[in-house]
Amino acid sequence: MQIIYNDDYLNSKYTDKINIFQKKISEHPFILLARPRKNIYENKINQNEFLQRVEKIIDSGLKFLELPWEDNDNWLTLMQRLRLKFPNIQIGSSTIKNKKSIDDSLHIGLNFSMMRFWDKELFNYSKENNFLLIPGLRQLNHLNEAISYNCKIIKIFPVKEKEPILDLNNFKKITFIGAGDLSIKDLDDYKSLGYKAIIIGQKGFDGENFDPQIFQYLKMKLN
Repeated sequence: MQIIYNDDYLNSKYTDKINIFQKKISEHPFILLARPRKNIYENKINQNEFLQRVEKIIDSGLKFLELPWEDNDNWLTLMQRLRLKFPNIQIGSSTIKNKKSIDDSLHIGLNFSMMRFWDKELFNYSKENNFLLIPGLRQLNHLNEAISYNCKIIKIFPVKEKEPILDLNNFKKITFIGAGDLSIKDLDDYKSLGYKAIIIGQKGFDGENFDPQIFQYLKMKLN
């Protein structure tokens, strides 16, 4: 595959956000994707219980947390509470699908967002607003186009289907993140393949509780 890198001028604020994310992900090579149960949006008691669980794992050393975007005011309220309560970690939104989901994430000051696909219009829109949007590539034929748009951080999803055909050694300037049915046990294997980090979803948080093995990893490796 021919790789075309376009190093046109990037806004310094946007570049800074890329650099900060890359530095922090090198120190903490996984992102915890938490999908709370829907009843979390019903009242503050449910939200408080969730925040208590989040606080426990952040106190153990977690540095990256993301929640799926929801098109409702209660999602905004919960994310604002997370942002205010935990200002020293990287908090993001996933399942970005339109400009409103980007605007919501910008409004509450999230550090990053992730798509499950490649959309150059949404990517450019976020870049114009100095917001870090990370695309997820299901189709590897989109990879060269994403790179040509100065995409420095790329999620490969589902990563287990791409292992035999994607050689990350061909893409030295790109930070790759693996996603799709992964657990903390998979981290070392995918780092050995060249991924800088992985996303841990349902195997890390079942809707109520965090995987105890993540606490063990944080205790052994990061503290």
